[in-house]
Amino acid sequence: MPFEYDASASYLVTALQFSHTVVPSVVQRPTFWLFFLLHLAVFSAFQMGYLQSALEDHSMWFIDWKIISVITSMTTFFEVFYTNNVFSRYVRLYTWTRQIIGALPNFAFDMRIHAGDTNQPMVRLACRYFIASTFLFFYSLNGEISEPEWTNLTRNKLIFPEEVEVLSKFEKQHVSAIVLHWAGRVVRETVLQVKAPNNIIKGLIDRLVRARENEQVIQDTLRLPMPFQYFHLLNMMVVVNLLLWAYGMGVTHSIFAPVGFFFAELIFCGMMELAGQMSDPFGYDEVDFPLHHWLANALWDASVILEYDYDIGKGGFHEMAKVFPPLDHTTIPIITEVLVTKGSLEGGSPTVTGTPTTDREAYSGTPRAETPLLSVEETN
Repeated sequence: MPFEYDASASYLVTALQFSHTVVPSVVQRPTFWLFFLLHLAVFSAFQMGYLQSALEDHSMWFIDWKIISVITSMTTFFEVFYTNNVFSRYVRLYTWTRQIIGALPNFAFDMRIHAGDTNQPMVRLACRYFIASTFLFFYSLNGEISEPEWTNLTRNKLIFPEEVEVLSKFEKQHVSAIVLHWAGRVVRETVLQVKAPNNIIKGLIDRLVRARENEQVIQDTLRLPMPFQYFHLLNMMVVVNLLLWAYGMGVTHSIFAPVGFFFAELIFCGMMELAGQMSDPFGYDEVDFPLHHWLANALWDASVILEYDYDIGKGGFHEMAKVFPPLDHTTIPIITEVLVTKGSLEGGSPTVTGTPTTDREAYSGTPRAETPLLSVEETN
């Protein structure tokens, strides 16, 4: 889950941060310490007089920093290009993911407007299938859908055991699409029952199709990483560059040479490590997407839209329209200062729980006040 940081903090405080950075991942790699130990070996040998000829231009042990700078420049360019490409891919994956999840409450919004007053159980069913399909899609990205994940869906009344039994007959890459198709069939039946205009069916189905298209794009993007040939050349350049640095920075009398090499190696390896983590943001790294929070919030938003009770305008908003006065357009409105605080952006983290009742009539015609789609508890 991305770490929230203070961009206004001092340079020193930020630089000294160790947790929630790429540094722990880098220093855990044996190759990092292999290169550093090689540098210390060269530095120690030089200090003990074994490599004194390395400072003489005519010596075979002499290395010109102009040679090192050529490799360093090439490596820096290719590494920056690679990292930038990976970050652009990361942002695109973020955009497609948020579009899918953001469509859930929007779909509930449209369905309740067009059919909620006359056929709420079918509205609830269509939304349930759409939400379940989205959960199943993201579950399937990391491999097979596990038993705890199926349990989570059944506990929250998004999938019932009979449906799980049917879906278990299909491959994991097809399960999400099948449940999404169920949602489309429910939409069609619901809109026809309430005799809504035909363009309503098209608009609602388009939401489902766009979600499916975004899911396909995410899958295709994850299956098309940077070509291995480029990745191989980049790793080769990094290794050669670190070898040259280990030797070039080792043949010096300065006691600060190991410090300089350590941080130079840390930066180079850290960029590669960070790019590797961003290449697949659907996991458990620090930079990965907080899908469980996003899905829980979308589920919460959709359930509130579907299940809230209202009295204002229940008999028609035309009566309310007669009561309220027109807006004042003769003077500039007085608006107090709007401050977006960290707390207002975070809000509560919803913990989704199953409906207390086990009544299966929730999806077959029971009034919505008695059978809400979900119950959600907010934890700060």
